[in-house]
Amino acid sequence: MSLRDRGEKLMDSSAIAQTSDCENEDEAGRVGWAEMLPETLVEVFKRLPLKDRLQTVPQICKSWRKASFDPGCWQFVNLKEWCMSQNGEVIDRMVKLAVERSCGSIQELHVTNLNSDASLQFLAQSRLSSMKTLCIPGSNITENGLCEVILAMPTLVHLDISRCSAIKSKALEVIGQTCKSLTRLDRSMWPLTMASMGPSDDSEAMAIAHNMPKLKHLEMSSGWLSNSGLVAILDKCPDLEYLDVRNCWNVRFDNSGTVSKCDKLLQFHVSSIESDYDDDEDDDDYVDEWDYTTELWGDFDYLEDYIEDDIF
Repeated sequence: MSLRDRGEKLMDSSAIAQTSDCENEDEAGRVGWAEMLPETLVEVFKRLPLKDRLQTVPQICKSWRKASFDPGCWQFVNLKEWCMSQNGEVIDRMVKLAVERSCGSIQELHVTNLNSDASLQFLAQSRLSSMKTLCIPGSNITENGLCEVILAMPTLVHLDISRCSAIKSKALEVIGQTCKSLTRLDRSMWPLTMASMGPSDDSEAMAIAHNMPKLKHLEMSSGWLSNSGLVAILDKCPDLEYLDVRNCWNVRFDNSGTVSKCDKLLQFHVSSIESDYDDDEDDDDYVDEWDYTTELWGDFDYLEDYIEDDIF
């Protein structure tokens, strides 16, 4: 299949069904792509998978290439699956590419397996005033690196720092004190068994409770918190609707007071041998955050063939 044929196939896919402002249609009902306004192309392209935005669209024609470079196509960037097969240096380069193409207008960035603070430092220096969502789970970053980028992103409403083992309560305090509108925090750690669970540590739970009062969604599975930390969160976060404390083996539901405080939650995920609570393992509404079943992209070197050298 030629590049143009592939491009036409992409444009006839489900992305087009979401675009309501297409005015140029022929008698057969097909859109006249060559006559499309640039802003309409941007609305279509930003709904395409990132792989196609990088590889296919820029090669079809000049107007498509120009539209694919529009900052509007780069406001929502999800690299999570692709990152699983790449090394840290390549991931840093892709983050830089996406941010530069957005011209500072990026609103959501999903990336994993960062191997240093390099990308965080670049994000902090880019002054991304529109950033609402930053997801960097499983990254080898430091507290100083995270605090630097957080101080530059006070508008965050969703932060995912799950499985970032170097992050402690100090950084959580900075996050809460800086991001006043934060409503979702993902802070799950590597799965623990009861045999591997050590003594309780409520420092992170207390940092969350005392600094993030607007939280609605909190994930802390495999954490070290105890009943004291759980109760503090429930008392200090009145808007909390979703709470995941599965595999937090230091939490015990052996008194009615703790159980009653959980009644306000719309979704509560827990796995404790002391609890009669339903842990919702079969809840169809629950989506496993770490289910990376999507087929991975090809090598980054292949993508570089389609990206101008001066981007890097």
